[in-house]
Amino acid sequence: MIATVTMNPAVDYTVSLENALHHGEVNRTFHERITAGGKGVNVSLVLRQLGVPTTVYGYLSGTTGTMIAEQLQRTQIPTDWIHVPNQMNRINLKIREEKEVTELNGQGVCVSEEDTAALVQKLSQYDANDFIVLAGSIPSGAVTTHYADIIGQLAETGARFAVDVAGEPLRAVLAMHPFVVKPNLPELCDLFNVNIETWWDALPYGKELIRMGAENALVSLGADGALLFTSEERVWHLAAPHGDVKNAVGSGDSMLGGFLAACSQGKELTEALRMGIAAGSATAFSEWIADRSRIENILRKLPEPTELL
Repeated sequence: MIATVTMNPAVDYTVSLENALHHGEVNRTFHERITAGGKGVNVSLVLRQLGVPTTVYGYLSGTTGTMIAEQLQRTQIPTDWIHVPNQMNRINLKIREEKEVTELNGQGVCVSEEDTAALVQKLSQYDANDFIVLAGSIPSGAVTTHYADIIGQLAETGARFAVDVAGEPLRAVLAMHPFVVKPNLPELCDLFNVNIETWWDALPYGKELIRMGAENALVSLGADGALLFTSEERVWHLAAPHGDVKNAVGSGDSMLGGFLAACSQGKELTEALRMGIAAGSATAFSEWIADRSRIENILRKLPEPTELL
């Protein structure tokens, strides 16, 4: 089982423009889509496509929370929400202009210590056979060690943690020895306060993630694919396939979902990297989260990852 936790689930309102966005003027859309969003939610959507059991956890509040719950019900993915009163889940606006997407993300729900304790209690049922995904920004007003604290409280369960978060919360998580962390290149730059121009230049920083405590580090590189660093001091690279990018939103989440799907099935890390690239690329080439057939079609054509010495 793979449990995914989205601290800040959202209503994603995606609009497409025929022309470039003009600031200070009225702009017209030609296509609109409303979906349940959030990194953990997206990971579960991919896992569902790949036939891997998954349950979504997170905090819901207000009318937007009701919309999120209804959207997830249609996917038939099991959910176990914590309802927070007198607030509202955020709305994220995504503006698509040809190959570019501009995002305006709202503020998330503020949770109490009691809310966090309720979440930990729900997650305590998982054990060494399971993965728990902590993905996306921490709740509004929470301390930077929020994810690390949750991992610490669940350490005795033996569950393996996959974490997709940026900045200081990521730094705090590394000390808790998660199974895998998944920063992208800009997040790696931010964590180490450096300017990384090429994926090759990212190698020493990916290795540093392992030295700081991660068991594995999956660094997504956009069109350049991904790098995988392991605690055995091995590094692999796999380029992304060429294709018509329609929607980069959710491609990183899909990569993590594909990677964990393979890991949960006992496959080698190199095969997990291939599955991650296939899922991430398939979503980038789709209007939304990719379906299984598109993922498998790409997977069949991918070469083996290249090990870097």
